[in-house]
Amino acid sequence: MKAKTIATVMLSLFVAVSVVVMVAKELHAPASTGAPIANVPHQVIVYYFHGMMRCDACRRIEAYTKKALDSAFAPALADGRLEWRVVNRDEPAHEHFASDYKLKTQSAVVIADYRYGRQTAWKELESVANLVDDEAAFVSYVQLETRVLLETP
Repeated sequence: MKAKTIATVMLSLFVAVSVVVMVAKELHAPASTGAPIANVPHQVIVYYFHGMMRCDACRRIEAYTKKALDSAFAPALADGRLEWRVVNRDEPAHEHFASDYKLKTQSAVVIADYRYGRQTAWKELESVANLVDDEAAFVSYVQLETRVLLETP
């Protein structure tokens, strides 16, 4: 009987720890695919789309885009008016983005404008691939395009 009690306690502990781990992962997961905030009058989301296989240029596109946002829009990122999302478009739940945004390449940056949770405009930053070898020009381009949507009344 003692072995059965120990086995039951161990199994219960395993289940409890598993639940705690799942909840912790959910709480600390990046908001890379969540819905826009419906009660916010204006929000801009900058998406970086990538696939399972990522080249050096793809990784630089992600890093330079993040740098562009962090260095110019820290207050907007902090208060939620601007959001940065990295999305693996090869995952089944994200496959729709390719047709939603008419993406032609595996690695892409899209800026989407939302009003009260509804997308009103979007733009793919097609020049990022051409600027990947010029970090300063890349960062400036992303900041300019983001500012246009972020500051649109």
